[in-house]
Amino acid sequence: MKRLLLLLFLLSCAAIAGSPAPAKFIPAFRFEPNDLELSRLAQPYQYFDKIGRRAALMGNESGNCELWVWPWKPLRSFEFSFLLGTSTQPILARDILKTISVTPEATTITFAHESFTVLEHIIVPRKEPGAIILLEVHTTSPLTIVGGFIPVMQPMWPAGIGGQFSYWDDDAHAYVISEGQWRAMFLCGSPGAKQLAAPPAHMFADNPIQFSVDVAPGECDGSFIPVVFAGAVPDTATHKMSLDSAKAVYARLWKNAEGYYRENRAYYADLRASTVRLVTPDRDMNLAVEWGKVALDNLLIDNPRLGYGMVAGFGLSGGGGRPGFAWFFGGDAFVNILTMNSVGMFRQSHDALAFTQKWQRQENFPVRRKSPTDAAKDVGKMAHELSQSDGDLCDWWNDYHYGYNHADTTPWYLVAMGDYVRTSGDVAFLKSSWGSVKQAYAWCLSKDSDGDGLMDLKGAGLGALEFGTLVGIYADVYTCGVWVQAVKEMHAMAELVGDRATADAAALQLAKAQPQLEKKFWMEKEGYYSYGATEKGEQVHEKTPWSGTAMMFGLLNEERTMESLDHFNGADMCTDWGVRSLSRSSPLFEPTNYNYGAVWPFISSFYTLAQFRHHSGAAGYQLLRANIAHVFDNGLGVVPEVFSGEVNTKLAEGYHHQGFSTTGYLLPLIRGLIGLELDAVAGTVSFRPETPILWRGSSLVIENIPLGEGRLRLESGENDSGRTLALSLSGRESVAVAYAPAIEPGERVLGVSVNNTPVPDRKIDREHSVEDDHVVARLTVGRGETDVAVHLQGSPVGFVPDQREDLGAQNQNIRIISRRLKGRELTMVVEGRPGRTYRLTGRGQGIASVAGARLDGNALYVWFPDAKSREFVRASVVVTLKP
Repeated sequence: MKRLLLLLFLLSCAAIAGSPAPAKFIPAFRFEPNDLELSRLAQPYQYFDKIGRRAALMGNESGNCELWVWPWKPLRSFEFSFLLGTSTQPILARDILKTISVTPEATTITFAHESFTVLEHIIVPRKEPGAIILLEVHTTSPLTIVGGFIPVMQPMWPAGIGGQFSYWDDDAHAYVISEGQWRAMFLCGSPGAKQLAAPPAHMFADNPIQFSVDVAPGECDGSFIPVVFAGAVPDTATHKMSLDSAKAVYARLWKNAEGYYRENRAYYADLRASTVRLVTPDRDMNLAVEWGKVALDNLLIDNPRLGYGMVAGFGLSGGGGRPGFAWFFGGDAFVNILTMNSVGMFRQSHDALAFTQKWQRQENFPVRRKSPTDAAKDVGKMAHELSQSDGDLCDWWNDYHYGYNHADTTPWYLVAMGDYVRTSGDVAFLKSSWGSVKQAYAWCLSKDSDGDGLMDLKGAGLGALEFGTLVGIYADVYTCGVWVQAVKEMHAMAELVGDRATADAAALQLAKAQPQLEKKFWMEKEGYYSYGATEKGEQVHEKTPWSGTAMMFGLLNEERTMESLDHFNGADMCTDWGVRSLSRSSPLFEPTNYNYGAVWPFISSFYTLAQFRHHSGAAGYQLLRANIAHVFDNGLGVVPEVFSGEVNTKLAEGYHHQGFSTTGYLLPLIRGLIGLELDAVAGTVSFRPETPILWRGSSLVIENIPLGEGRLRLESGENDSGRTLALSLSGRESVAVAYAPAIEPGERVLGVSVNNTPVPDRKIDREHSVEDDHVVARLTVGRGETDVAVHLQGSPVGFVPDQREDLGAQNQNIRIISRRLKGRELTMVVEGRPGRTYRLTGRGQGIASVAGARLDGNALYVWFPDAKSREFVRASVVVTLKP
């Protein structure tokens, strides 16, 4: 009998030892290393997000967050606290916050106490209506983990509902959050959780509702505690949700957490591998490119009622219903499409364009006639914005006036479509969209009330500005510049689809409109382009960077463009953290005003690109570096919407993750600094690098450049005889490449060779400007490897300012206004603070003498004499080159 009892005891012990982890745990898995990881000491009130196609967790680095399952906000203020042993005194997670680590696939926040450590791994699956938190816990004492949140059950602005309720579900070990019509259903809990609060029926409590999970010392080693946020999948007919569906999603999420992590990791690895990859000597720049692609890709969301399209950004809604700009903005999408095209994100561009076409205004859609006799209005106009709550929750188009209130959105559509077709080669999409394109073009043509060929804002809507003194202007240079580029794109698109009549008409329209940009906006006395003009032709004399849009597209006179940039590059406009929307010297300037003085990264997208394209690369590089710094100094990997015009800090009104702010650095980086332009239709690539002299001697690699089915790799470098370029083509037989490196002062071009064979001079172009020179070699590159060499003589001369982007600081860095080379004299116009000495680093071996600065090897020191005023002053440095 004793032997039998002993045998049963041993068998039971074996069964216990071999049993799976309790239901409240899941087996731990490894979070793989990722060279894109961004880590730092966590900042409790700094923003973070994790975004999927169907859901998002947005919060602060303390772990406090809100959940969105588009278009619903089920809860806010979710956070953890901890109880040790039998203590009833909670230890708040934010009080023991240590670090944050971010990769595209997951975010980890670390909390450490003397008795326990908790790693909070946050995952939002790509296509599920929910999110997962995995807690990795090590404790030396009995520990109770408490999760608490405030239920909200609120649709996105401007919709509103009533009848919300919540209750605890014993089977799911989760709180159910819903409303009386069952239009949405959500769960939040953990499979091993216990209820800690009993919310009142038919209403929400004022205080957070909580659940708990108990962990004994060592119990959780090798396991994760899953905390799950789950929404239901709506019924396709009724658009309502069921509890069974929500529970199915809930179970799927925690049981397959590792699978969702692997899926996320694979997705972002493919995003990186299938798009343009940049390897420069600047590690932060390389990281910014990859995080820029992630940030833009995350803007594509799937709304179960409206479809799959691109929103403008994300941010915390707090007690409200606006999660940043997480609803559909046409103009933002079109601007971001130029950036996505630049890095080969063509699938995302296509999907964003296709979504906007669904809401192009027609005779009785989506804005309904109030009377059958009402005339059709604004047919062909593209929508400015669309709330995610449109449909069952609100009648966006008919009850609110925001949908079509911008004039610039429609010409931006034409620009984005033309750019997408050219860079991707997707002529089939253009042909299927031709009716939409022609409608948009016809609408734009109808908004030329004075017959000068340019679009007017009169009767068309808003342009660059949305409020304030200048908002009622008749025409602004920004909208007119976008329109003229739209006409150019329309001509090219009409040629591609074989619409000869439209192509010919667009050519005539362009010949009429483009000269009017000069006539309407150039101000001879000031020496720069005006922001706008009245119906009587009176010009606005305020100094703004908005003409940079037309400059970016090369629509303005080159000499006037360079003169304008000299005026705009000063410290009254340009700061250490971006370009102001209005000069600091203007009486209208307010540093915290969105339209009248704040630093808006969106403006940098076209202004900085204009600097690179019009021989102002030194100033452009300063602004580019300033904007790249924002990828790392606010929410990790994302860029906020707007900054103060006086100090380097985000404005309180600005949202945290804004798509056009990512475009603010990524577009000028790829098309300006790197100088990469694609034409898949023609099979051509232009590579016109404006890289800083500090990069000389290092390699620049551009991988996976798409050309239809083909891929091109470029690697530029330097050897003793000059510049080198190695090209590798796969997937197609040949490509035409225009290689146009900048030639620094002090250098002279001896010739160009391809695969060690000299290229005849007649096939080499030389472009000269007062700022810099370019040699242009036009090559036909075949499949395989090709080596190009630009043979140079002399010592290059150039300098880059040592630059700091300190948070909270005022404008302090030296500003490069211009460089002008005449004979052997290189004149640099600079601005700095009185009483300051600035260092610029570069190459100085080719310098014979310097006036206005001190040369010490490869460093140039510029001193500004002390003065009573602390405002920036201008000075000249004259460098005489060696013969």
